[in-house]
Amino acid sequence: MTPHGRLSGILQPIFSLRSAHDAGVGDFAGFDAFFSWLQLAQQKLLMVLPLLPTAPGDPSPYSTRSAFGLNPLFIHLGWLPEGVTFTDAEQQHLEQARAAKHVRYDLVFPVKTAALERAFAAFEGQGPSARAREFDQWALDNRTWLEGFSLFAALSEAFNRKPWWDWPQGLATRDPKALEVARTEHRRRGRYHQWLQWVAEEQWNKVRAQARARGILLCGDEPFIIGQDSADCWAWPPYLRRDKRLGVPPDDFSADGQDWGLPFFDFEALEKDGDAWLKLRAKKAAATYDVRRIDHAVGYFRQYLRDELHPRGRFLPAEEAAQQARGERNFKLLSEGAGIVAEDLGVIPRFVRDTLARLGLPGYQVMRWSREDGIYRDPRHYPEVSLVTTGTHDTETMVAWWNNAQAWERDAVCRVWPELHRFQPPPGACGPEVHEALLQAALNAQSQWCVLPWQDVFGETERINTPGTVDGANWTYRMRPDVESLTTNAETKRVAEWLARLTREGRRA
Repeated sequence: MTPHGRLSGILQPIFSLRSAHDAGVGDFAGFDAFFSWLQLAQQKLLMVLPLLPTAPGDPSPYSTRSAFGLNPLFIHLGWLPEGVTFTDAEQQHLEQARAAKHVRYDLVFPVKTAALERAFAAFEGQGPSARAREFDQWALDNRTWLEGFSLFAALSEAFNRKPWWDWPQGLATRDPKALEVARTEHRRRGRYHQWLQWVAEEQWNKVRAQARARGILLCGDEPFIIGQDSADCWAWPPYLRRDKRLGVPPDDFSADGQDWGLPFFDFEALEKDGDAWLKLRAKKAAATYDVRRIDHAVGYFRQYLRDELHPRGRFLPAEEAAQQARGERNFKLLSEGAGIVAEDLGVIPRFVRDTLARLGLPGYQVMRWSREDGIYRDPRHYPEVSLVTTGTHDTETMVAWWNNAQAWERDAVCRVWPELHRFQPPPGACGPEVHEALLQAALNAQSQWCVLPWQDVFGETERINTPGTVDGANWTYRMRPDVESLTTNAETKRVAEWLARLTREGRRA
């Protein structure tokens, strides 16, 4: 599977990190203290949600505006050598955001944006310098994706966030003369967005160095497709097409399936051009993380598309043999020289999992969903080449699942999972003993990798996201203690030592 062997880690979104020095949302400076707690708990991996750029004001890490780059929201203002200043009103909002139970994006976005704009003005005001030359060289080295992204971001602002297809025709269709005029007219704002990406990458590289020093692997999350109103969809229309809409077919949960309203990949067009865009994306992602989770893995085998002629949708390609060949080609490309985990949840044809297994690529085992013919599987018999987890960012927490499960589900789990055999009859509430047994079941699983959501380790019930909703609580979860206190606070220290014991017993330490 990987050269790293049997290990376990934690799933924690960056926005959920709470620090005494952040701006009301987790940022890059929160990692090192969190790594200290991971070391104490003998965890060797941290999985994060996507760090890609999102639309200004949109908190969802999956509303990506580019397949490249990082989200400037996570820049730590205190690490900027230019320094930052705040107005009295901004300082008041900053204090409110820091004290809030949840992420107050309504306060965070404007405060951080204003501070970053002033820092960039200070950077530009310094004139020629070694730091400016370093930035210029970085921008030159990354121009393949950076020039299109920065111009897109500047134009989006200039046209009041209208989608790119509503821009003046010359820009919407990327007429070379119109683009040249736009580059000149929006040069400074485009440079600002390039500077943001440079600063974010500088800081992320610092985080990666901290992780390496502590022996911790960083696992990223790579969304399958990019939004319609994105730099890539605008800059690469032959590859990311909008004449059909991506979604998923009908299943047990939805009689009509799901229409995501997203563009789709024209893999034939990509292949004709030597897969240059996919290779660039894979190379950039491999340089960003030690390992990455490939979202919606089945999409690289087949895409479920809807249009006027096929309102209920159809698969592309249509034939199974072509689907299998397409997926195998794509995953060989994606995994070249890099570690990946394939998110293979939902309705997945057998040949997808067979192909991933043949390539030595781990899929997911979400314990509450891992059944055969309706019968729960013993985690000690999961495939060795797999990742086991108690839940994802899209599920209710482990404790909430147990408490809300039907009696037959709890009974079935207690009959199949060895760590829970002693609970007869199963209690209706997830008390400390059941909580520990559930974590033991995951850590004792045969899967080489085990990833536990932070909330499941601490027995919390608040979730990260509820799919299919636009609830204001989505993507706002913040850990209760600040990261600086994790190894000294009596409770978080106790949990770390307890988790370390369970990890050793599971032969993952």
